[in-house]
Amino acid sequence: MRVRVPHFDFSGSSAHWLPKAGEFAQLLNANSVVIPHLERFLNKVMAKAASQITGEDAESKRVRSDIRTFIKQESCHYAVHGSFNQMLIRDGYDRLPEIEARIAAHYERLIRTKSLPFLVAYCEGFESLTPPTGEGWFNGSMDRMMRGADPTVLAMWRWHMMEEFEHRTVCHDAFKAIHGGHILRTYGWFYQAASFSRMAGWVYRYLLEVDRQQMTKLEIERSRQNAKRSVMGFASPMVRAAPRILSPGYSPRQIAEPEGWAATRDLIERDYITKSADPAGA
Repeated sequence: MRVRVPHFDFSGSSAHWLPKAGEFAQLLNANSVVIPHLERFLNKVMAKAASQITGEDAESKRVRSDIRTFIKQESCHYAVHGSFNQMLIRDGYDRLPEIEARIAAHYERLIRTKSLPFLVAYCEGFESLTPPTGEGWFNGSMDRMMRGADPTVLAMWRWHMMEEFEHRTVCHDAFKAIHGGHILRTYGWFYQAASFSRMAGWVYRYLLEVDRQQMTKLEIERSRQNAKRSVMGFASPMVRAAPRILSPGYSPRQIAEPEGWAATRDLIERDYITKSADPAGA
């Protein structure tokens, strides 16, 4: 892992950055609105977990070091998505701050009311889903749909998914150090999946509601069909991966580097990384 500080200029971007799949773009936009609140939560939980992993053995030191890099990467993620989300508000989706307040309240309530082992299980559950959802960004399977996409927004998502894959083991290792129980891990996985889906759904429905105000009845019906296909397509990698993720012997180290991941990393680092906050990694 290493910390990268990217430069993405969204001044010329719009919410409709994916001409071939407008409803899929809005689904990703909805995810982007949730992400800054989720990743601030991840950082708070992981910082607290690191403070509880106090051993001076090599493994404990490694986990703490990985958590530090994870936090730096996630800090870059939520800053970039925050900038992207400001573009959405600029585009006329002016009720987003109201919805974001509800999302922030969810994570604040978790921090206030749930135990550290549960919170780490929640984080581990979310992080377990990024490798299966991210693979398509690297291996070419999404290239046809992405033709004509805004290159800056496309690069942002590829950068984010690339780093999510890169730090895929951190929350799993932290949970193992803090608790490690299979039942709690399973509970955390289902809890976070339902929570994220619900909150992204709030945003997605609102974005589509605004878009459909300018559509004919026929266009609205097509939009509804496209939205259903988008949700099914987005969810299908997670559904297929769930049995493996939820098995007692699961480890993210079992997941091979996806085809095209290294090429994506090299391209992003060449074109969008202005500097490294931590050139040597951690």
